[in-house]
Amino acid sequence: MSWSVYLTINTGAEERKVVDIGNYTYNVSPMYMKAMGITISDLDGKKCSEVIPILRKGVLHMTENPRIHKAMNPPNGWGKYETALEFLEMIYKECINNPKCKIEVC
Repeated sequence: MSWSVYLTINTGAEERKVVDIGNYTYNVSPMYMKAMGITISDLDGKKCSEVIPILRKGVLHMTENPRIHKAMNPPNGWGKYETALEFLEMIYKECINNPKCKIEVC
C-alpha cells in the first residue's frame, strides 16, 4: 500500500489539482511518526500553511538523526530512509510554494 499525495485549491467554481507530489509506501510510517508525531495520512485535508511547521520539524529530525531513521528501514525492503526523506522534503517544498492549497492524501 502507498500514499498518493497531491495539493488542491478551491477556485470558487471547482476544486482543482495543483501539484501531484506522487506516492510512497506506508511502510515508512514509523519514521514519519518518530520525526513529526504524525504520518502522511494525518495531513489529509489540511491547509499547507497549517502543516509547514510540522513538515519542517520532520525534515529536520530526519536530516539530523539519520541513524535513528535508517534503523527503522522496513525489513521487507519497500521504502527506505533516503527516499522517505526525499518524499517528505517534496511535500514540504510544495507546501511552502503553495501555502493556500489543501493536501489530499489517498
